[in-house]
Amino acid sequence: VSSDLLWELLRNNNKYLIRRNNTDFSADPYNLVNIHSQKFAGIASTSAIGVATRKKGESVTLKAKKLRKYGLKGKTQHEAKIAVKKGDYSGRAKSALVSLVESRNPGLAKAASERMQKLHSSEHPKKTITRRNRKA
Repeated sequence: VSSDLLWELLRNNNKYLIRRNNTDFSADPYNLVNIHSQKFAGIASTSAIGVATRKKGESVTLKAKKLRKYGLKGKTQHEAKIAVKKGDYSGRAKSALVSLVESRNPGLAKAASERMQKLHSSEHPKKTITRRNRKA
């Protein structure tokens, strides 16, 4: 089934659609910007990319949707996951992940990179200022 046909069927009614204040949002795990549109909808795309939020202490995960191969034993897994360790989104790791996303869906490379950057910048603890008690 083509992506366009799936989008036409699912655009007004699906599990991930959230409508608030005359605006449509999406809670799709493969939607990078949470906007309900065909460009970012992972539910209707065959080459969707998702960045999973992590629980405390876990690594950020980049998910790539794969086509299912029905009828082949052991080939029904529909996603590939790549875990990026804490504080490891710079240099070679960043360029490798961006090239992976560009090879699958070039239109989503910038959104995926921004989402990964936000998740990694949020994991650094804020600096605390300690004040010494002065004796007069």
